[in-house]
Amino acid sequence: MIRWYILENMNLYLKYRPKTIAELDLVRVREAMQRIVASNKIAHAYLFTGPRGAGKTSSARILARVVNCENNSDKLAEPCNECSTCREILSGSAVDVIEIDAASNRGIDDMRELKEKMRLAPSSFRYKVYIIDEVHMLTTEAFNALLKTLEEPPLHTLFVLCTTELHKVPETIVSRCVQIGFYKASADELERSLQRVVAAEGVMISQEVLGYLVTQVDGSFRDAVKLVEQVIALGDNVDLARVESVVFRGSRTKVVEWINSMLDYDTKKSLELVREAVAQGFDLSYFLVSAMQSLRLSLLSYYKVEEEPPSGIAQVPVSVGVSLIKKIDETARQLTNSTMPELLVEVMIVEWGESEGSSSFSSPLPSSSSEKLESDSIVSDKTIEAASLRGLWRKMLATMDKSQYSLEALLANASPLKIEEKRLIVSVAYDFHKTQLESSRFAKYVEKMVAKTFGMPLAVSYQVGKSDTIQEPERDIISEAEEIFVS
Repeated sequence: MIRWYILENMNLYLKYRPKTIAELDLVRVREAMQRIVASNKIAHAYLFTGPRGAGKTSSARILARVVNCENNSDKLAEPCNECSTCREILSGSAVDVIEIDAASNRGIDDMRELKEKMRLAPSSFRYKVYIIDEVHMLTTEAFNALLKTLEEPPLHTLFVLCTTELHKVPETIVSRCVQIGFYKASADELERSLQRVVAAEGVMISQEVLGYLVTQVDGSFRDAVKLVEQVIALGDNVDLARVESVVFRGSRTKVVEWINSMLDYDTKKSLELVREAVAQGFDLSYFLVSAMQSLRLSLLSYYKVEEEPPSGIAQVPVSVGVSLIKKIDETARQLTNSTMPELLVEVMIVEWGESEGSSSFSSPLPSSSSEKLESDSIVSDKTIEAASLRGLWRKMLATMDKSQYSLEALLANASPLKIEEKRLIVSVAYDFHKTQLESSRFAKYVEKMVAKTFGMPLAVSYQVGKSDTIQEPERDIISEAEEIFVS
């Protein structure tokens, strides 16, 4: 039976935000907050740093109640959450607790206005609390204004600065704050949080299902509770198979297929897969996070940090995998504040394809030489354009036997130019490279790999010097070394 909730109960993450220090699920953060209470001393400024969804804002609000709770006038303690002061802060109506989004209020004028307001004493609380979220977004001038405030803070004010990017916060600001580091939640910490939500809702979710949900959210409490919300909507005693099929709708398979299309620089297919995912109800944030998790495991397995790579993902040079992870992460960070998240993902896909020189809308090519070619009209010399040749060349390098170090280094510095008369023309930089590639120990293997990747048997010829028909991006020595020795 499908369970229906009225609107006010639907956002479980907001409903079950931790309201006391004891409810904080990150062990080290909980211990840090308990030390503040035990010391019975409050600093004038705190800096909460760490990833999204780790509980920074919730902890800041708890601290605001700790210092203002009517029952804590003589000594700091847990907030009672029952007095009028606590209730005002919990409801978001407290005029003396000011939350500022630095992404929207980042200029010098905003900081000057803030400084003017701080001169006024709290209207009814002991402390005016300023919670500045994403503080790293402030301009240089705004940071300078904030610094002057932190150097000479009014006695009745408390600052809690929150950021996901500590490296962007000036050291002069950091040095004037007590820093508390948040981090991605462990599996045990996430399960503790989810069990608290499940128990409060009075529903039954098996340990197996909770364990599975924990693996899908990359250490984010917010994302984990959102998934629990979806599971609760399915009804009581939902088994793992139904959770995977209904909540995620086969997302693992879809994500792997999308990753491979990106690694192949197949922009058209990548766009189609995202469109299908959205039509099937996928949350794009989870989709991108799942993709990054899979690529991460592939990367770690290459260096033997993880035992097995995710199944189904094509082998790629390390540099390509790292670049794709960075590109996806950059987009995932922007989705929260976007009115059109699907458009952001589409732009990312197109930019990836264009930056890598792929042919986004070229004719599809067979992926294996075992696929039958009935005539030249299916795959002809003119079908494969120069940009697509580079994409296929990279794909070939990614699937080569890793023991072929010398050959891989030679091919990584070669460029496919064109196909004519069933022959692939490849440009190399030096006569020595040409001689090596034409040697019997390399020639047959290369032609075998070309046939497998390009989908048709081709002779391979090498010529010294670059062709004007291919405009390769400039590359520095470090990039060359990375491709030769790391990939």
